[in-house]
Amino acid sequence: MRDRLVYICSPCRGEMEKNIIKAQGYCREAAELWPDVLPIAPHVYCTQFLNDENPGERAVGMDMGISLLSICDELWVYGIDNPSEGMKHEIAYAEEHGIPVRNAAEVYKNRPQDKCELGDALIVLPSHVGNLNGVAAVESTTVRISGEAVVDLAIQLRRHRGHDITMEADQ
Repeated sequence: MRDRLVYICSPCRGEMEKNIIKAQGYCREAAELWPDVLPIAPHVYCTQFLNDENPGERAVGMDMGISLLSICDELWVYGIDNPSEGMKHEIAYAEEHGIPVRNAAEVYKNRPQDKCELGDALIVLPSHVGNLNGVAAVESTTVRISGEAVVDLAIQLRRHRGHDITMEADQ
């Protein structure tokens, strides 16, 4: 059962559409990685019916967010080193009301890892070499990627939706 309410604190203003997509990703990731967590991100929800660029509607949205924060068990801050004004307000509220404020990067870093062994992924990359007696010659290269690297890649792809990710081979 999801019995730990976690408030997802991340920027909304600025590049609002991009920030909302990031917050959606944070919620999804929290729900996937912690089976007891119910992520709460008011700026994902409230922006569906309130206009954050209208000062009155933004104030209503911020008030709704604080109401939700008041029932949460923890506040996870994404971008704790450079919080927006709205985030600063949420952090201050949490601190004043005894709600633990956690740096999301530390939460992920300290997450208990499953100790199951992962297999490797083998990827066959074909490449056209040329023609041999009128027949196309194709050579392939097989690349082995560790299961841990595949998991890390999946996490990066979720965090940076729509972007290409480069992974360097371990030396």
